[in-house]
Amino acid sequence: MRLLYFIVLLKTSLTSAQTLAAAVADYPQLADFAQLLLANPVAAAGLLTNFSSGVQQKTILVPSNNAFNNYRAMTGSSVGALSSSDIGNILNYHSLQGALGSSDLQAPEGLISSTALTNQTYANRELSSNGAELSQVVYIGSNTSSGARVKVRQAGGLQTTLSVESGEGAEVTLDPTTIGYWSGGNFYIVDGFLTLPTTQTNTMIAQGLSSMAMSLNRTNVAVGTNAAKGFTCLCPNNDAFLSMGNLATSSEDLTEGPGSLLATLTRHGMMGSFYTTNFTNGDLIYSQNGYPIRVTRQNGSIYLNDAQIVGTNFISSTGCVHALDRIMGFLDTTTNVTTPANASIYANASNIPSPVAQPTSGGVILPTPAASSSPTSSIVSGSAPTANSNGISAAAVLRVCDVVWYPGVVTFVTWNWFFF
Repeated sequence: MRLLYFIVLLKTSLTSAQTLAAAVADYPQLADFAQLLLANPVAAAGLLTNFSSGVQQKTILVPSNNAFNNYRAMTGSSVGALSSSDIGNILNYHSLQGALGSSDLQAPEGLISSTALTNQTYANRELSSNGAELSQVVYIGSNTSSGARVKVRQAGGLQTTLSVESGEGAEVTLDPTTIGYWSGGNFYIVDGFLTLPTTQTNTMIAQGLSSMAMSLNRTNVAVGTNAAKGFTCLCPNNDAFLSMGNLATSSEDLTEGPGSLLATLTRHGMMGSFYTTNFTNGDLIYSQNGYPIRVTRQNGSIYLNDAQIVGTNFISSTGCVHALDRIMGFLDTTTNVTTPANASIYANASNIPSPVAQPTSGGVILPTPAASSSPTSSIVSGSAPTANSNGISAAAVLRVCDVVWYPGVVTFVTWNWFFF
């Protein structure tokens, strides 16, 4: 038994003293990835180094040969045909911070893991508390393919497959029981390439939330929404917009007053990157325009006021998007009663409650948005970005053009391209 233990320990020690390219060479199903690293010494420099002890450890999500084949089948070209900078961005997004063990990946409510991706085209989140740029993240949780995606692992044993959610909510599958080691940390095999994050509105479209995206465009706040550093959009699904009656389609009441389409959209925006791991039962959060949102966790689902989150953690370049099953109702924080936001309440603007004064201390568990006295031409203020004590950006500067990455191509588009 001692001899067996020594052999295993020696093998692990020798394996962990290799570069990543050398370590994955022991796995025939990872031959294409090893070749990609060796063919791109500049983009893969950090993965071709034999690190000594004491360096910051990483966890690499290594695409299998099947992932390369699927990419080629979908795009008509190989990953290796991409530019060195594009390959570098992809490899950085596949590099998680810290040497994560199998149990680390299987946190009961999922794991938000920071990556090495810092290119602001794909990682333009809020600043940290010390003013540093935050890297992009992935979400790792129980393996699902669609539907209500609040991934909660039940107690009792480790799972054999996990889902890694990346840009636009795209998912790949990871086997947490097969772990490899190299001098810079460890690695796991995934069955596809992560999708580099794009804008909020592109992410909405990718997830079928076209009514929200179109409404942002109609009220002239799509550009501001896409430009906000550290922003979370709570997107009612397309069916939910029908509950608003004519407001969702009428050319009237677009931007004026608390019952306008703009006010409704802003009520579903939060300054800061709020992932499901940030939502604790009972938390009180405030929307960008000052409306209270109560978090309720019940039977594995998450509710924001009376709206259930039915699509979670769709990673965007500036934050994330969640899908809701309805327009969020209006919470009375005194009684903790929510008035549904249906066609009848929108039929008379006097029925719409006004925003509430936010507490200066206590009562707000998560970061609150910057103060806003009235709706503006943009869902996000145009003043210079600042950050509060939690590192949440309170404003953003608008930009005209977004760089959108799709497998195999980098395309420059303006938002209006989608609607005109």
